[in-house]
Amino acid sequence: MLILQLHRVGRHMPEATFVVHLDDYQGFLVKQRYPSSLTLNEKVLNLIFYEQQKEDKEELSLAEIEGFRIAIFSAPEYPKWMVCTILGAEEDYNLVDEGLAGSGRLILALMNEDEESVNLEEIVKAGSILEKTKEEQKLASIFLTPSSALLLERMQYEGVEKAAKLSIWLKNQVQDEVDLREAMAPLMNTGVVKVELVGKTSEMVFLVKDIFGYRAPPVESLKRAAQIIPSIAERYKEYVTAFFSPPPPNKGYNPTLPISDPNSPILEDREKLSRLLADSLNYMVLDSLRAEPLSAAEVSLKTALPESIVKKVLWALESEKVVVHFEDEDVWALLTNPRIESFIPEYVLPMIKKKVSEKEITPQIARRHLELLIQNYGEPE
Repeated sequence: MLILQLHRVGRHMPEATFVVHLDDYQGFLVKQRYPSSLTLNEKVLNLIFYEQQKEDKEELSLAEIEGFRIAIFSAPEYPKWMVCTILGAEEDYNLVDEGLAGSGRLILALMNEDEESVNLEEIVKAGSILEKTKEEQKLASIFLTPSSALLLERMQYEGVEKAAKLSIWLKNQVQDEVDLREAMAPLMNTGVVKVELVGKTSEMVFLVKDIFGYRAPPVESLKRAAQIIPSIAERYKEYVTAFFSPPPPNKGYNPTLPISDPNSPILEDREKLSRLLADSLNYMVLDSLRAEPLSAAEVSLKTALPESIVKKVLWALESEKVVVHFEDEDVWALLTNPRIESFIPEYVLPMIKKKVSEKEITPQIARRHLELLIQNYGEPE
């Protein structure tokens, strides 16, 4: 989940908004409401809950309940929580549905972090939204699912593999029954692999992209700091240099070292970075600092997150050596810039040639793999 924007939700001001939680012991609880004069009975809350489909995906739906037109937002990350918006009789749902979903994402993310910090009135009036997950975050999700990360490593080694053979390999690795499609989903959703039926019986898995997670130096932020806050520029540069290129015998952070090198930071750091990037609130704060150093109040203004949440996130990012705080100026800056990027897996070309020559795959499968690579990256030079 990701970028927060400040605009009216389809130039729409809902009649009312409320947040519902189904508690196992207390039943339906209205955790927040705007306006505060809004009243809701148990029947309406029951109908709202059972109207919403229980699919394992983010969903916004419109229901007619007890004379109300209610847009209901839910997401699998927040089970038994719903954000509900009462629409006017003449309100065109199709014009505001995207904004309502974005508002629902933001409200649930904030409620999950700190219920007390959520000012529903402020969010509704500002029309603040949280957009869908960015590509960078989707790539990060691959490293958060152990079986998906295992599959990526296997595909980096094989390049192309029969789905049935890959399924057997994965079961042997985890010593358990695993749904290959489910484990493959993060790889397929990001276009890292393609699964296709080639011929009548050969379901093949093709590696189309590879990904690399690392900490980059905060180049843009350093440049901007020299321009707008010269009082921190030299110290800032020293902090970054100490992390990436400390004087001997200390070893800095070198993401180019191969994973097999015991000094490589990638294995130890990759999952940590993935968790930071995958979390929507962390990502919003981190992304807001990529361009320049900011105070907590400026980050709050830029993201429309409550300042209390911003400070909590900044402290967490500081502990992970992602940001640094300049106390005298009370500004925060990126110490390291976590990135997960995709690139063309050129190394699969000799693999494809070798597999054809050893009759592991047919020329038809090899041609299809090359076609998929070209579709993603254009004609090879």
